[in-house]
Amino acid sequence: MAPCDSSWRWVALSLAIVSAGLAAGDPQKRRPNVVILVADDLGIGDLGCYGNTTIKTPNIDRLSEEGVRLTHHLAAASMCTPSRAALLTGRYPARYGLVGEEGTPPVVVHVASRVGLPLEEITFAKALAAANYTTAAVGKWHLGMRCGLGGLGCRGPQEHGFQSFFGLPFTLAVELEGSHDFWSFSPEVRFNKIIARLCVVGVLTILVWGWLVQCTQETQNILFVMLALALIIPWFVHTHYRFHTEKWWQVSPWMDQHLNGILMRNTKVVEQPLVLEGLSQRLVDYSLDFITEHAHDENPFLLFHSFAHVHTPMFTAKDMAGKSQHGRYGDNVEEMDAGVGAILDALRQHEIDDNTIVYFLSDHGGHLEAIDNGQRTGGHNGLFKGGKGMGGAEGGIRVPGIFKWQGHMPAGKTIDTPTSLLDTLPTLLELADLPPLNTLFPELPERDLDGVSLAGLLTEGTALRPRSLIHHCRQVIHALRLVVEARVYKMHLAKYNWSPGSTQCGWGSNNLCSCFGDGVEDLTLNPEVYDLTNDPYEDKPISSESSEYWHVVGALRQFLAEWKARVPYPPSQFKNKMNTVLSPWLQPFRIPFL
Repeated sequence: MAPCDSSWRWVALSLAIVSAGLAAGDPQKRRPNVVILVADDLGIGDLGCYGNTTIKTPNIDRLSEEGVRLTHHLAAASMCTPSRAALLTGRYPARYGLVGEEGTPPVVVHVASRVGLPLEEITFAKALAAANYTTAAVGKWHLGMRCGLGGLGCRGPQEHGFQSFFGLPFTLAVELEGSHDFWSFSPEVRFNKIIARLCVVGVLTILVWGWLVQCTQETQNILFVMLALALIIPWFVHTHYRFHTEKWWQVSPWMDQHLNGILMRNTKVVEQPLVLEGLSQRLVDYSLDFITEHAHDENPFLLFHSFAHVHTPMFTAKDMAGKSQHGRYGDNVEEMDAGVGAILDALRQHEIDDNTIVYFLSDHGGHLEAIDNGQRTGGHNGLFKGGKGMGGAEGGIRVPGIFKWQGHMPAGKTIDTPTSLLDTLPTLLELADLPPLNTLFPELPERDLDGVSLAGLLTEGTALRPRSLIHHCRQVIHALRLVVEARVYKMHLAKYNWSPGSTQCGWGSNNLCSCFGDGVEDLTLNPEVYDLTNDPYEDKPISSESSEYWHVVGALRQFLAEWKARVPYPPSQFKNKMNTVLSPWLQPFRIPFL
């Protein structure tokens, strides 16, 4: 090669490198940031942009005005753990056993348990991290921590693509509020009081004896074995007894507060027990710091901020308390809205809001039965029937959903097309101009997604193809939805037989309408079918004597038969009691000096 040819080659290469560097430095050329804001137990009727006129949500309403509002947005489950698993993976959680069944808990019930989101599942965080996104999870997790011996290595979110985590490994619970006596057990498990006292007395006796005698190496070994037996034997007796009670997974309020009520930064416990007052602000402050740190990095970021609100118990910072017309619940909604506003303002202040996809949603419908000291502390699901925990009931799975990407999605647009939390992963991949999962992870077995990309629908209004959606009661299919052309039908195979004029079941902080057992009507042989396009609140079923009825039933029965043949469900993870109950040797604790 001639010298001049070589020179020109180096000039061309240099120009290419400079051009690539300029493109990487241009925020409009790099992939968009992603901010996902998840409310907990929020009813679709609790927000101003969805028709509420008494709870003030100006920031979420502003997001709706600047983005795309989805009116037929659906959770894949009406309980926290399975719904969040579907949100992250784009797959029904029944595919990998992260659903309960009759006689088991419906969600993860302890930090120190061995159930959770399987490691082989691919989340949108794992996919974006593979494309050099900086990823963080803030707030509620509730998908299993998979801690090691001694509560070490509780990587939970970090095993699923999130490079950092600050938040609640479990969830909120009414037991986390107030103070509880160590010996306070519910009446049906008084036996536990005796076991707990024997355990404490045994440990203290062994420690005193060890202090009094000369601690040779042999004595230390004996002490260690005796201490282990003093802790393990009572635990096995306690567990064996609990296995013969109806709610075998429950522990005392004190244990719930001190073992499940913790705050973690990555794998380290930083608060135990959890301090509720100011929790929302601490979580938001962490997200604001994350945005500030990574706003102008070369690589884009993913922020998954999962609010603790508006799950029970109700708590609010003093400056936010007593301002809502809806008592403590309204205060919680408004405090959450303030957090949304702070995060949106941070994006604007750092001048990255035009290259950031923002997605706001609730994990499922409101908890209708929640009450505290005579005051309702549950959400409002509009005119949709049912709520949290009720399987295929519309009020438990119809949720708010708002997308915004300035300059790419139209402002103030409303979309009535049925969409699902399952659609999140494929939607983010297409919006970020990333290849499918099988291309990103060629070393992993090929997998089917149950969600579809909404990118075309959100940016250009492109219609989705006809689809069917499944609604489970834990592991059992209770309803199916058929979306074809301009019509939406829903077929119920099982349904709660509510009292006239009501779609909830009594009152109580932990009370829910069960989706199985007494009160649930089996409709397998004679399904109820509704035309949701013209009857969105399911007031009048389609007559079984009409051809329309049989067309819908026939199409959905065929889909269901093909689904069951193609997608066999594994056993529920919660069926294994030893994996589900509290395992003390896996419990993480706060160590002050570390």
